Amino acid sequence: MDKFEILFGSNPVLQVLVPFITVALPMLFLFAYATFGFMVGSLEIKGARSGRALFDRAAKQLATAGLVLGWTLLIGSRVWLFVQSEGYVPQSFLAVVVELSWGVFGFAVIASSIHFAVWKPLANHKIGHAFLAYFSGINGLFALFALMGAIRLMAAAELPNAAQLSLNDIYNFSQVPSPQIAGLALILPLGLAVPPLAAICWIFVRRQKEDYGRDYYNALVKWCASWGLVFWPLVTLVLAGTAWMDIRPLLGAATPVAPMALVEPTVRVLLPLVICLVLWLTQRAELPMRMKPYLIVCFFLALGASHYLYTCATGFVF
Repeated sequence: MDKFEILFGSNPVLQVLVPFITVALPMLFLFAYATFGFMVGSLEIKGARSGRALFDRAAKQLATAGLVLGWTLLIGSRVWLFVQSEGYVPQSFLAVVVELSWGVFGFAVIASSIHFAVWKPLANHKIGHAFLAYFSGINGLFALFALMGAIRLMAAAELPNAAQLSLNDIYNFSQVPSPQIAGLALILPLGLAVPPLAAICWIFVRRQKEDYGRDYYNALVKWCASWGLVFWPLVTLVLAGTAWMDIRPLLGAATPVAPMALVEPTVRVLLPLVICLVLWLTQRAELPMRMKPYLIVCFFLALGASHYLYTCATGFVF
């Protein structure tokens, strides 16, 4: 442990990278899970309408991914809350909100588990089973908003003037522009944009264990890329708006704009643009599986957006 602290203290790259990863990676996995149910339900309905078993097989494969991801996040967050339990007083308002948000997330994971458990009993009722998938997706989205609200409340409790803050101060959406407005605008599109990238990575992982043929995986990767192309442009537009809000005051200042002040807003917009480009190329490719390394990189490029959303959720302007 001492060796790690010495290495961490003497390495500026680690000092930047480790805090970034420890925040952005769990956030990315949370967003990856949130709306998996919508993708699974859409595949089931597409399979019921076309009569092709390919879509039902793909739906079950992605439902498995959502189940594994959901339970991993649920157990991991419970362990983290146990470790952090000294950060708030039991039975306090903060503790109640945190436990309630975790319970909402747990209900979403249970809804996903029920949907997966009744796959065979409802094999002949595909539309009804698809609605269960949509129900789990709605619960996942609701849990995402609840968890982000709890994260903001926990961040507010760490402020020096926390005792003087009211709920209206913490959740004040009347100030425009502000970090909370940027975060609120980004939650929904990012929650719908990350799951297709996570699904593609899961497909690559399971390719060796579940070999359904090259055509199946090429078709599924292309379908996921098409889903992502609907929402990643929205994420790009929101991030471009936030970047403009950050740059605009600098342009009106009397002093020249420092180049380094433009780096973070520029990178914030360029990362989702790269993701959009790769997804567009994947959608047009004859063999989308050949885009594997670029698509995996795109999943990790989404760390930038997830970290920015966390900074917005924990940022305050009074």
